[in-house]
Amino acid sequence: MKRAALILLAGLLLSTAAFSGFYYFGTASCRAMMSEPQPELAWLKKEFKLSDTEVARITRLHEAYLPQCAQRCTRIAELNDKLEQLLSQASSVTPEIQSVLSERAKVRADCEAEMLNHFLEVSRMMPPQQGQRYLQWVEQQTCLGGQGMEARHHSMEGHHH
Repeated sequence: MKRAALILLAGLLLSTAAFSGFYYFGTASCRAMMSEPQPELAWLKKEFKLSDTEVARITRLHEAYLPQCAQRCTRIAELNDKLEQLLSQASSVTPEIQSVLSERAKVRADCEAEMLNHFLEVSRMMPPQQGQRYLQWVEQQTCLGGQGMEARHHSMEGHHH
């Protein structure tokens, strides 16, 4: 009985050690990327096989873009808060609510245009084939792929038939 327990314990210890080793070595590249100052750019370098020079140019674009992006996001959040406050006190769409909706739509449109411009700039820093692949990936991953309200509305229409 003791021997069976020892074999079972040894098997559990061995399988735990094996799992830990596979996990450690299997996630080494991901952990290395996450320790980079800008992990999203480390991923970009690896995924699109970019040179250090290309990554340096993209890093400069990225660093210039981020503060402006943060300002737009802050403004959208402020408008969302204002809209939420107005809606909590309204029983119909007032001119003030309509104004906030219009302003928020404009800021979102400006945000999308700036984001698209940034993605196009980044793609131009890559070899042409990788730049095209990057733009396809970006379109699938962002609101530029039409995954907004119109996509939700379209999917709801399919349920009515």
